[in-house]
Amino acid sequence: MSDSEELQSYKDIYPTTSKNKILNTKEFREKQLELLDLNEKEIIDSDELDFRLNEYLEEIKKYMIKKLKKSKGKIEKKIKEIEKISIKHKSTLLSKIDDLNESDKYKFEFNNIYINMPKVEYMKNEVNKIIKYSSISDIENYNVNAYVSLEIIGHSLFRTHIKKLNIYYKSKEELQNEIEENLIEVIKRVPSYEDNTYSLYNNNIAITVSISNWESIENWGDRYICNKLTKFKKYKDFTLFIAPGKDNCVKQCVEFLNGTWDENKTFQEMIPQHKIITYTPLGELQNVENMNDLISDNDEDAKTNDCINIARVLKYNGHMGIITKINRYKARSKIQSNNRLDNKEDDSKEIYMDIEAFTKEIDSKNKRQIPYLLCWCDNNNNIDKTIGKKCIEKFISKLLKNNLGNNVTLYAWYGSGYDFQHIISCLKDKNGECKIIIRNSSIIYGEIYFPLFNTKIILKDPYLFLLTSLDKAAKAFNVLNKGSFPHSIIKDWDDLNKILPNWITIQRKTIEYKNDNKIGFIVKRQENIIKEEDVNYKSIIEKAIEYCTVDVLAMKEVWQKFKILMKNNLDLKISKHMFTLSQMSMSLMESCLEKHVKMLVPTKELYPFIRDSMYGGRVLAKNGIYNEEIIYADVVSLYPSAMKLLDHPFGNYEYVNEINLNKLGIYKVKLTHTYDKEPENYLNFVPRKLGGRLSWNWFKEHIGNYTTYDLKIAIDEGYKITLIEGIEYKEKGGIFNKFIDKLYQLKEEHSSCSCEEKPCPIRLIAKIALNGGGYGKFVQRPIDKDVYIVKRDIVAGVCDSLKADKENKVMLGGVKVNRPIFYNLDGKNYDKMVIKKDEDPSYATQQGVFILSGSRYRLYKLCKKFKGIKIIYSDTDSIFILKSSINEDEFRKSCNKNLGSLDDEIEGSKDNTIKEMIIGGPKMYGYIYETPKGEEKINLYCKGVPKDMLSYDQIYYMVEKDKSIAYHFEILKRKLINIDSMNIIKNVKQTIAYKGENYTMNKLEEIYNEITC
Repeated sequence: MSDSEELQSYKDIYPTTSKNKILNTKEFREKQLELLDLNEKEIIDSDELDFRLNEYLEEIKKYMIKKLKKSKGKIEKKIKEIEKISIKHKSTLLSKIDDLNESDKYKFEFNNIYINMPKVEYMKNEVNKIIKYSSISDIENYNVNAYVSLEIIGHSLFRTHIKKLNIYYKSKEELQNEIEENLIEVIKRVPSYEDNTYSLYNNNIAITVSISNWESIENWGDRYICNKLTKFKKYKDFTLFIAPGKDNCVKQCVEFLNGTWDENKTFQEMIPQHKIITYTPLGELQNVENMNDLISDNDEDAKTNDCINIARVLKYNGHMGIITKINRYKARSKIQSNNRLDNKEDDSKEIYMDIEAFTKEIDSKNKRQIPYLLCWCDNNNNIDKTIGKKCIEKFISKLLKNNLGNNVTLYAWYGSGYDFQHIISCLKDKNGECKIIIRNSSIIYGEIYFPLFNTKIILKDPYLFLLTSLDKAAKAFNVLNKGSFPHSIIKDWDDLNKILPNWITIQRKTIEYKNDNKIGFIVKRQENIIKEEDVNYKSIIEKAIEYCTVDVLAMKEVWQKFKILMKNNLDLKISKHMFTLSQMSMSLMESCLEKHVKMLVPTKELYPFIRDSMYGGRVLAKNGIYNEEIIYADVVSLYPSAMKLLDHPFGNYEYVNEINLNKLGIYKVKLTHTYDKEPENYLNFVPRKLGGRLSWNWFKEHIGNYTTYDLKIAIDEGYKITLIEGIEYKEKGGIFNKFIDKLYQLKEEHSSCSCEEKPCPIRLIAKIALNGGGYGKFVQRPIDKDVYIVKRDIVAGVCDSLKADKENKVMLGGVKVNRPIFYNLDGKNYDKMVIKKDEDPSYATQQGVFILSGSRYRLYKLCKKFKGIKIIYSDTDSIFILKSSINEDEFRKSCNKNLGSLDDEIEGSKDNTIKEMIIGGPKMYGYIYETPKGEEKINLYCKGVPKDMLSYDQIYYMVEKDKSIAYHFEILKRKLINIDSMNIIKNVKQTIAYKGENYTMNKLEEIYNEITC
């Protein structure tokens, strides 16, 4: 219910102190709307809004208690007032190294790389100035968290931050050593595209100071305030005393532990317990479920359950409590088996949003994305918008105001890497309790709960299901066409209201500059402005609103159609907690398993052995310019074909002393080739890992982990096998057949169907689910790095104070982990906290390993049919073959569209012949081919370079002359709470694989000269 007229007055309902019932009264709803209006007009901030709502909540509760007293005569529980908090002062000092006096900086050198750095004395002096200006006289009674973060950049792509370092409590020597250790780590990471003859550059110095003390439970959020009547909160495996009274929380904890309060003593001196273990949550306290969500001192007693002789103190955001009881549970063995699909309808309201932004220059290299417009619609095509500098804040206020008491799912196309990063800080600033899943600097899912509004906002990105642009998705699903907009015409706020006499479109053109120096080509983009003929009467902002409106409507139509097609054709509903394609495909795959199939998830101990037998995508590149006819082919649905056409292991496993090739197993073996040099017709299908890199070159001898399918290839290629250790699974079979059949049949049925929409969207969703495959989840590493957005300096301060061992490890749920690392996000409110840990596997990793090795085995067998075949380039499921090395007629006849067969189509056309091909290394090639109609076409690929900037001449010149090409373009830098863009120069040069490494020709000549000398 969102209309206050439909709600009852709290005076008319039966007396209650239930928070949810009070939130849904007429008066409280009116108060929410009133305060949201004040917040939107910036008369009050979000903290004041929450404070006033809490006050009003307490006022109504007091009324209810009086009413209950009259009817019952007594009341045992009393409402105690909450005192306001904690953070007394926050400051941020941002400066550039060039702005410092020479006496305040020095030059650091390592491996002939130089970086200008601020002196430790300068940083400590700045912190002392900030503390002095804070006007807090008794600073010794407060927690002072002062951190420095340094941004280090190179002359090309390289850009990083050293972790936040505590300035205040460390001595000058300790801080100097820690800074220089971090700088050395940074320099070691400088990649090969940075020319080491240049110095790195210290771009930004950020010093942040937060001054706080341990006082108020209000900082733990509303759900803890409401629990003050009971004093305790129960979690899955522990109970917490929350120190709920109005007195100082330290005093409450001392008295709870049977100590005597004395303000002149330390906490440890006041309590009878001889040992203290300090805990703090991973991220926000509201998301804590069990002990595994708490990080603590590195102490052996952290693994025990003793809460009598050990004071277990939980500190978070200006308040502290005591863990009073621990009930650890033993984890059971994990098994993947038949699972019914979760087809529960998501009853949340769906909103589709899109942000438009212009870029504002920060410095010569960096630009900030500035949102100026936010449009959204619901499933009924109700459209709204907010404009201006506060467009995001206004949107969030409207979203809360219009959805009080409801759950809302907020969709944004590519929101994970863009839109959500603009809005997440505003959601947190509104005091939302955030549960965010971050992967590779993208927010792939979020739940933000607002207790005082009883509203939950869920963040989802449709791109993570469809993995294509909104433009392509709109065309594929035959919905409203997405338009285009000349974003670069907006440079500042004043441009929004301008009216162009003729509207324009912008075409990007690539400009090449050729010289005879070290760089062969310099490639840049240039924008060409094309004026439309019709007279324009609309302002730029009006045009932007039209464009943005079409975007959100197109997104809504695509997503609704996608969900309906999934439901009608695969009986699959996108549930609330499903947010990626691989998740969806895994759910579908598990629902298709036969009931007797049990896939054992490996233990943490077995996992590395299985993981070591995993070899990723196979890329083989034989560099050169080929002026002869070449045939291209790829395997029809390679991974699904391996899942369908080969056996896969399931059930339990046993350790073995000999290899049985009739079973499926994983083995550590020594491979020894019968020849002393590479045989003439050797096919590069046997992998090995060298120093963490993957190599497909011939070798004489190697020790590694391999599956049965890899060993069958190795035997065929002339290797003898010596077993060192191994495991074999007790059962095998076509366990994925039902899953593949269901999707492949659907795909084939609709490949030539009579439906009006072309291409058929049903075929598309079958293809999406098939290619998603679920197998990506099998090979997903256990999450070894968690990222959280946390309050600036506060969590870092607690984590820095935790006791660690000599390796700087602390405890996470009783397991040792590296001490969390913190990075500045905005210098104002938030840090990024990174925790590296060893997590238990969640999926049957061996299934992914066998799908990968089975796919190689399938391609290998297809290639072996053609004696003398010469493959000059191969990438996972595709091959480029010298036509002269095979019987063309025989090869073409074998190509078809059947699952697992070779297919020689290029862009939908059969029987094409490549006339010329240039290979500059892995993921770098170009070719000219002729269609059966005699048309000449060109295909180009160079990893990391926009396709529209490539030309055939560039790659030809690079390979023929062995020179670099410098590509100048702009990239987005995701920062989790905002977006920057950056002008970069990417230098590209041909590379050649040698002993598992990729080298330039010059580097190979150096190696050769060293060997021959």
